[in-house]
Amino acid sequence: MEENSKLPKSVLNIPGTKPNVQNGQLLLSSGIPSLDELTGGGFPVGSVVFIEEDKQCTYAKILLKYFIAEGVVCGHSTFIASQDMSTNSIMQELPDVLSFDPEPDLNKSSNDMEMKIAFRYQKLPTSDKPKELDIGHFYDLTRVMPRSTIERSDITNWSKQSSTNVPNTFSNPDYHYLLEDIKNKIQSGHFNVTDKVQQRSILRVGLHALGSPMWFDRSFTGLTINQHRDLNMFMFCLRALMRSAFAIAIVTVPSHLISKHIIDRCIYSSDIAIKLQSFAGTELENNSVLADYHGYFQLTKLAAINSFASKHPGSVEYVYKLRRKKFSIEKLHLPPGFDDSQNKKTPSTGCGSSTKHLLEF
Repeated sequence: MEENSKLPKSVLNIPGTKPNVQNGQLLLSSGIPSLDELTGGGFPVGSVVFIEEDKQCTYAKILLKYFIAEGVVCGHSTFIASQDMSTNSIMQELPDVLSFDPEPDLNKSSNDMEMKIAFRYQKLPTSDKPKELDIGHFYDLTRVMPRSTIERSDITNWSKQSSTNVPNTFSNPDYHYLLEDIKNKIQSGHFNVTDKVQQRSILRVGLHALGSPMWFDRSFTGLTINQHRDLNMFMFCLRALMRSAFAIAIVTVPSHLISKHIIDRCIYSSDIAIKLQSFAGTELENNSVLADYHGYFQLTKLAAINSFASKHPGSVEYVYKLRRKKFSIEKLHLPPGFDDSQNKKTPSTGCGSSTKHLLEF
């Protein structure tokens, strides 16, 4: 616990956070326990999480709702921006918090329970048993968070501005205005690391469908790729803002509408990069092996703040599933291969074969 002494006491007492004893980094929950476990305990404060949306733009929005709902429950401030949908509609669809897992995962099969060889080990603790959460909460997607709870929270809904003094930093000035409003929120809420306050808090920034066609400047006559370069510059500036504040940002981007080299630069400017690949509308939708899941969950980049190497899962494949009450991420366990050699009839050239071959005489 020596690493904890590196953090001030006011930082250690921030609700909804915990220090990482390995690198002294302050962590907070994404709202999804399985995602927190995959990222090494949670998202680091001061980082930028980049999410490549699925083509249906469904599951990335669910991750964003979990992230915002966790902030509301923990008393964090929230800044939301979107030009593809109303931010008020996002707030009205936040899942309600629970004190227990609404749909626990039962990974242990009945065959394992009936094993008689290892009967002496049945009473030993296993990793399949439910664990208590260090940070974060459980949520029920079938229940909506009460409006009274949301109204008590500090929430800023960003709206598009119109000004006569148009800056020339971006081809679309909306990116400039969004950065300025995030910066003003950090300053007015005293989220800067240099601000001296009695009780610290966290600013959660949620940006939905950034870089979509709704972010194109209709008055700009240049190529589309020039407008997508605004996204690279915005991600670079956003990361600098998050680094200097007790804040964290989640940015969802429709990557299937943007050039690959633009996405690669955005990943470089982010701390954690996630890609959601949905099975809907693809040949994998009818795959019996993947029938219980809804898509691949790819962790393409993981933050290595205050450390030499990140806790990356390596070559392990993950999948996600959307149940009735919750969204979860699991390891992909393929079933054993079936031997179909019995169904194939291969010709035999032996003299003792029951069927004659053309070469036999």
